[in-house]
Amino acid sequence: MGIPPEDGPYQHVKRRIRHYNIDTSHFMPPRSPRDGSLFPEQEFTQAVAASHGLADLMRRLGLPEFNGAARSKAKRSIDAYGLSTEHVTGQGHGSGQRSPARRNAEDILVRLPSGAPRSRTMLLRRALDDIDRARLCAECGLGETWQGKRLVLEIDHINGDRLDNRPENLRYLCPNCHATTSSWCRGGESA
Repeated sequence: MGIPPEDGPYQHVKRRIRHYNIDTSHFMPPRSPRDGSLFPEQEFTQAVAASHGLADLMRRLGLPEFNGAARSKAKRSIDAYGLSTEHVTGQGHGSGQRSPARRNAEDILVRLPSGAPRSRTMLLRRALDDIDRARLCAECGLGETWQGKRLVLEIDHINGDRLDNRPENLRYLCPNCHATTSSWCRGGESA
């Protein structure tokens, strides 16, 4: 190809342009992070002060949340204007608040229709906590610690029907007491 190995293709193109005296004045000049690549200060400062994170900032500026170039420009603008981001919580903006999609205990602690998947243990525990059910074994009274170590209490469906999540059919049992029941390991009636 006639390109010396020490020169890259860009150098070769530049030399050819110069050699043939091609006008490149209509080409865009190379951009520098310092010239014109910052957001207008006043509007941007207000948007940063009201934002909880970078995606929120992009929304407030009317830009796509996941536009990489706009995010880079926002970071450069924050640095250039010396703006504080102490108030930004990022993905933790909802910590300490309940999810709006969270199901309440009344929706979880019901008899499910036949063929429905069983409720996850995490949901059942949370629903029992919401109705103030003590985390104690219903048979022996053991709590969540045994010999100084954590003990996971199991949720037992008294009638053996895993789809019957009514509060009166659920109880906490320690692993030993649960192993002695007819409903342990699906030993009872299956749905």
